[in-house]
Amino acid sequence: MLVVPVRKGYSGITIDLGLLHIYSALKAKGIVSTIMHCPKDGITEEKFREILQANLHIKTIGFKMFSVDHNSVKRMSLIAKQVLPECVTVAGGPHPTCLPEYILEDMPGIDYVFRGEGEAGFPVFCEKVLAGKPLLEAPNIAYRREKGVVQNKCVAVDELDRLPRIQWEDVSIEDYPDFLTSLPFIPVMATRGCPFQCKYCAAHSIVGRKMRYRSVENVIDELRFLKETHKIEGFNFSDDELTLNRNYFIDLCKGLIKSGLNLKWECSNGVRLDTLDDEVLDIMYKAGCRYISVGIESGNNRILKSMKKNISTEVIREKVAMVKRSKVVPQGLFMVGFPDETEEDIRKTIDFAIELDIDKTNFSIFMPLPGSEIFDELVAGGALEIDRINWDDMKPDKVIFRNSLVSPEKLKQLQRYAYMKFYLRLKPLKRLFREFVLKKRGGRALFVKLKSVLSS
Repeated sequence: MLVVPVRKGYSGITIDLGLLHIYSALKAKGIVSTIMHCPKDGITEEKFREILQANLHIKTIGFKMFSVDHNSVKRMSLIAKQVLPECVTVAGGPHPTCLPEYILEDMPGIDYVFRGEGEAGFPVFCEKVLAGKPLLEAPNIAYRREKGVVQNKCVAVDELDRLPRIQWEDVSIEDYPDFLTSLPFIPVMATRGCPFQCKYCAAHSIVGRKMRYRSVENVIDELRFLKETHKIEGFNFSDDELTLNRNYFIDLCKGLIKSGLNLKWECSNGVRLDTLDDEVLDIMYKAGCRYISVGIESGNNRILKSMKKNISTEVIREKVAMVKRSKVVPQGLFMVGFPDETEEDIRKTIDFAIELDIDKTNFSIFMPLPGSEIFDELVAGGALEIDRINWDDMKPDKVIFRNSLVSPEKLKQLQRYAYMKFYLRLKPLKRLFREFVLKKRGGRALFVKLKSVLSS
């Protein structure tokens, strides 16, 4: 059983593409599994217990974990051990990949941590469980020993076309109404990897820094299957660096155009502004791209340098103006509360967002993500204590790291001020009306976010 854990306080319900890849890899090996999506199905911890009591045959439970899921998985794994003491419990995903020793120390209900990508290694692990074979030689796992935690070598699929075909026929995509209001709409991955060094990011902890690519034909075949079987109207590229390899990306767009699928798509995970030019934006639009998120983060060159963002406000201005001249609609992603950032720096970022006059913005409070360089730096310097982190608050509207220059109360106030100053203007309000009422699309999700931030 693969589990998306009980997750309170999140309005969006999305298809977990990572778990779906693992489910498909297990099925390709003849291993029967199910995906329990607790947020989608409204499953509480007590309901989880009841489901396990009705399914005593379960041999392995794999929990997919982000940092915000830490406390939930800690409780759910204990429930699993109470109901199924012989069941093997595994924690996988970004959070345990980056903190395997901490997970095994803090979670008595977890037997193993699975690190990195799961398509190659997790089926091997499950085969050993089913065959009653020793598990300690399985790849990617971390486990307890008297002298500490042992971490086995990680394996991953280098050629993405070799990944088992995703079993979309086993997914009821209509069960995910909150991904975007324009259903059917699903996540698709064309590349993996991120070679950049941004201090706040931990994406490389799972997908690595080396870029890997699916062939254009492989991506198009998946989309054609989805349109024929699920009648999809659009999709979202969930890649971290989709536009990094210019030649590959242009070939991908040409393939989408040639396919005649006529699908609308977006890049909500974010693309780097410095990978875009007029030709790229033009062919993106012709291929069906309508929305992109761009990671801007700060309006202060000192902070951008501290983040190792490797871009300047001057380049950001130039590139945002270029995107606005195109037909692709941009959303700017900003961060406030980075270490050493002052109130003046934050106000400068807010003013910068307004100056750019970008269509939509997202102002997140800095989160020290395990696996990121800044997380390790803060822990090593004593500014952040792992044992004192409230993992339930690992959300973009909560304060985890206490910046010595800006109090948590002030930081929350500045985040609310940022949203109000940006959106309570005529032009953004018109855009929101167009999105929310006329196109019935992402404006609804933005409305939910604004309501959450402004009421907290």
